[in-house]
Amino acid sequence: MIHGGFRADIQGLRALAVGLVALDHANVGPFTGGFVGVDVFFVISGYLITSLLLREADRSGTVSLREFYARRARRILPAALLVILATIALAVLFLDGGAALLVGEQALWATFFAANVKFAIDSTDYFAADQPASPLQHYWSLAVEEQFYLVWPLLLLGVLVLLRRRFGGPHRPALLVLVVAVTASFAWSLYATSTSPLSAYFSTPARAWELGLGALAAAALPWISRVRPGALAAGSWVGLGMVVVAALAYTPATAFPGYAAALPVVGAVLLIIGGAGSSITTWGPQRMLSLAPLRAVGDWSYSLYLWHWPLIIVAEYRYGEVSGLRGVLVLAVATVLAALTYRFVETPFRTAGLLTRPTRGRTRSLLLYPAMVMVVVPSVAAANHVVRAGLDDGGSAISTENYGQADDAPTADFSEDPYRALVQASVLAARNGMEVPAGLDPDPLVLKENIPPLGDCEYFGVPTEELGLCPRGDLEGDKTMILIGDSHARQWIPALERIAEQRGYVAYFLVREGCPAVDQTPWLANGTGPNEACAEFQDWAAEQVREMRPEITLMGTDANERGYADENGEQVVDDAGVEAMVESGMEAQIERIQPYSGRTVILGDPPIHEISPVKCLTERDPTLRGCLSPPEERSIVMADATRRAAEATGAEFLETEQWFCWDDVCPTVVGDLVTHRDVEHISMPYSEYLAPEIARKLDLGEVTPP
Repeated sequence: MIHGGFRADIQGLRALAVGLVALDHANVGPFTGGFVGVDVFFVISGYLITSLLLREADRSGTVSLREFYARRARRILPAALLVILATIALAVLFLDGGAALLVGEQALWATFFAANVKFAIDSTDYFAADQPASPLQHYWSLAVEEQFYLVWPLLLLGVLVLLRRRFGGPHRPALLVLVVAVTASFAWSLYATSTSPLSAYFSTPARAWELGLGALAAAALPWISRVRPGALAAGSWVGLGMVVVAALAYTPATAFPGYAAALPVVGAVLLIIGGAGSSITTWGPQRMLSLAPLRAVGDWSYSLYLWHWPLIIVAEYRYGEVSGLRGVLVLAVATVLAALTYRFVETPFRTAGLLTRPTRGRTRSLLLYPAMVMVVVPSVAAANHVVRAGLDDGGSAISTENYGQADDAPTADFSEDPYRALVQASVLAARNGMEVPAGLDPDPLVLKENIPPLGDCEYFGVPTEELGLCPRGDLEGDKTMILIGDSHARQWIPALERIAEQRGYVAYFLVREGCPAVDQTPWLANGTGPNEACAEFQDWAAEQVREMRPEITLMGTDANERGYADENGEQVVDDAGVEAMVESGMEAQIERIQPYSGRTVILGDPPIHEISPVKCLTERDPTLRGCLSPPEERSIVMADATRRAAEATGAEFLETEQWFCWDDVCPTVVGDLVTHRDVEHISMPYSEYLAPEIARKLDLGEVTPP
């Protein structure tokens, strides 16, 4: 007889899965690949849900979609809603305003079970790479499951209608469609992981095969039951080893899902089918997985998965890195909350007669979906109001006459350069305890969106053969300006476009995020190898200079924290090695461009901040002093490397540090302008504000200020 009822060993497997995920996230123990616990959950879910559907089809000859989605609503929504609301509250109470608004936005995606789409978009957004992890990021896996179950019961029902008469019972038709679906999904997973690994991680099509293999195991139960128990037990131990090895050997740099996901997924399938035979041996791992403590954690596993991640993120924000003892304490709190949620939320909603009675109970259960939306949407609106209300006030703008000085204090000795003088005044204002100015530009709550637009020439992710040109500036101008580089070049577009418009230049901004303006091949952001697409883009940009022969070519660059590929294709990431490659690569790039450009100018990269402007300006009771940041030493060293390259080749070098820092500190607010959109990139208003000074420094003529 096939085991069709409660499986204690599967509850233990749930405990193993959630334990691996939680320990990995809390940096407790050696489980750097503990994220594979999510893949184990996918297999379990596919197996259990499909088992229920097939048993129903066996009894009634069909599948009740209404009953299926009612069960899912009772099982998933109450705890999911509770943790979403709690996370919104935690964000308002403990995170900065910018992060709290972002949590509200993500809560809406999570409520509509589209969190994986949101995080796939964010993961492939270069400018979102430096943002801290969302406390709701783990809802991506819930979204994948619900999207899968939006399709799978419908597909199964259709297959039963079409093929049941031919094959008899529901198992063979289910097997047929699952083999096709799993094969297609796995093939897509391999392709997506190799071409776009960041988005593939959150992709339902790239993950569906994992749930599908669990479903396949359920459909194959009539044949699995005929396998000798000893063979199933041996396979179970192999499966357990596969899961554990993946959890110990994998790291965040492992290309995933792809081939790598097969190890824990197949391992989970072997563990599940090992307990599904007609009899179970005493020496299989199922007996161990059925122990009472593991069963209890298995009961709490869903709530524990929901609670542990937001608690870790909030704890990291308030107290620093979560690991070791701190990680254990956070997980202990999460476990208590999970046990309480299981007892007082999950169980009552799952078993309440009001929701389980025939017909009316199903209708009430289905109403939990719109009810969840009706609760979350106003909660997000209320949270956003609280966040914004706390940032409406402020003082007057900083100036060389108004920098928080005492009435009887002597006037400070400011530079004769008004741009440098305002930076000095802004540092003094922070040190004097001056209030943060009102009406900051840009609004600190939307700093993350303050990115210079490129229109149809967003080159990031575009194949070389599809690259085109988008003229900007003075389209009737008789001179040409070209900007080349990465996002650290892009940040100068507002200033350069203003100069181009007023001084008669047609401007071309050949910038691609993550592709420094040096003749070196950078390492990919996901750490998997050389970024050959960047090397091709650099060649293409140099070719445009050769063809257009501009009056002035400007280059701006970041050092690339992931380093470069050396001549042997090996990663160079140590500071000294990167510095040498930046210098030699910049020299080579200048030498490629210089013969075809009237002037070649290297834009000195402003020092990177060590304090997030969004965080310091939108936290509760922000201060200018709290937004004074020391310059990151590495960024200064790398900027010096580009200066030396310019000097060695006779190119011009535009020093920019004086517009951002003074006396070994860098203010986040200068006058009433926010200088940076994040720790690395300057804001659009501040870039445009510097246009007249940049034009003066480069002898490009007079430019009116914004």
